[in-house]
Amino acid sequence: MIHLAMACYALVMLALTVGSAQAASLHKCNVNGTTTYQQEPCPSAQAGKRPTLDELNAEEKRRRAAAAATVSRGTAPSFPETAPQPVGFRCDGRQYCSQMTSCAEAKYFLAHCPGVKMDGDKNGIPCEQQWCNR
Repeated sequence: MIHLAMACYALVMLALTVGSAQAASLHKCNVNGTTTYQQEPCPSAQAGKRPTLDELNAEEKRRRAAAAATVSRGTAPSFPETAPQPVGFRCDGRQYCSQMTSCAEAKYFLAHCPGVKMDGDKNGIPCEQQWCNR
């Protein structure tokens, strides 16, 4: 009889444990490449929607058109301030692509130095034939 009572008690405890485990749902979420487990539902996928290739290409075309318009008005194109500035470049009077040693250097000169002649088609990309052709 004691064994039967203990078995009933164990069965009731098991039922309560399973019931409470099902009541507390757990969500596996992937946010910015990190997997988390949480009791709340995962954030909506719409908030962190990644741009499509077409959207990225359209944005790049808008950026280049704006840079070309800026250059055609006689001012140097502005690159985002958040972009890291290459270390070791300085305006030293060089003006032509043949005087550059890399695409990064040509971009620095185009953005920061006066009187450069490295963007013949005025699209904001310097030295397309020599350095920045990829």
